[in-house]
Amino acid sequence: MKRSDEETARLTREVTSRAIRRLDVLEWVIFAGAAALAVLGGALLALLVAAPLGFGFRSTWLMASLVLFIVPGAIAVTSLRRDERRRAQRLEQLREERDRET
Repeated sequence: MKRSDEETARLTREVTSRAIRRLDVLEWVIFAGAAALAVLGGALLALLVAAPLGFGFRSTWLMASLVLFIVPGAIAVTSLRRDERRRAQRLEQLREERDRET
């Protein structure tokens, strides 16, 4: 019985490790896609805005790309942290309620 439990644990670790590696790759693909979209969006914005405002295309492209990449990223990170805090608070409340009941 113990040997089968060890085999099950080993297989579970292997499958989990494989899933983590795949998720890491997916994370980098999404990151690269977001960067590419920010660069393309920055170029489009620079084409539309640079000439009428009298700014140089390259500097406008660079700044627009950075803004289009950093602002949504900061919003996403802030949202994730807020959700994590809420989950941690809720978990703490549940623990306190369980401790009071026992």
